[in-house]
Amino acid sequence: MLGHGLLQQMRDGTIDDETFVRWMRQDYLFVQSAIPFLASLIPRGPASHWQPLARAIGALEREVRLFEDQARDLGIELRDSKPSRTVHAFNQFLLETAQQSSYEEAYAGLYAAHRATHESFKFVKSGLSPDSPVKPFVKNWAGREFGFYLGYLGRELERLASEAAPDTLSGMAATFERVIRYEIAFFEAALSGEEWPSARESGTG
Repeated sequence: MLGHGLLQQMRDGTIDDETFVRWMRQDYLFVQSAIPFLASLIPRGPASHWQPLARAIGALEREVRLFEDQARDLGIELRDSKPSRTVHAFNQFLLETAQQSSYEEAYAGLYAAHRATHESFKFVKSGLSPDSPVKPFVKNWAGREFGFYLGYLGRELERLASEAAPDTLSGMAATFERVIRYEIAFFEAALSGEEWPSARESGTG
C-alpha cells in the first residue's frame, strides 16, 4: 500500500487537478460513511469503548468539514459526489461487518482503516512538497492527535485479540487484510479514474 503511485504524487506535488478532485470526492464519501459504521459499533462493544467511539464520531464530523472547507477554497462542489464502484463496495463491506460479524472483527476493520490512513499520510508527509494540495489532510491524519488515537485502538485491539476464540481471531485477521486490500483498491480507483459501466456499454440500453 505504501509507495502507491497516488501517494507518491500527493507527496511530490505532481498530482494533477482531476485526480486530486476525484480523490477528494471519493474520500469525502468514505469519511461520511464511516460515521454510521462507528455508530453501529457503539452498542455492540464494551462500555469502556462507548465514549472513545462516540468521540471518534465527532472527529469524523470534523473531517467532513475539513473536506468541505478545502473544497470551498478550491471552488469544488462535493455534495453531488457519487461513489465509485470501489468506494461503494468498501463502504458496504464495513457496514456489513459492523452489523453481522463479531464486534472483535469489526473493531479489527476499524483499526485497519485508521492504520492505513495514518501510515499512508505519514509516507506523504515524509517528503511533502510545499506545492502539494494535500497539506491540510496530512496535518490531520499524520499528526500526533490521530497517532495517539490509533495507539489507543491498537492497544484495545490487542486486548480483544488476546481474549478471542480461535475462530474469532481468524476472522479478525481476515477482516484486517480485507480492509487493507480495499484501501489499495481505493487508491487505484482514484488514480485510474474508475467509472461505473454505462447502460450502453453493458448492452442493456
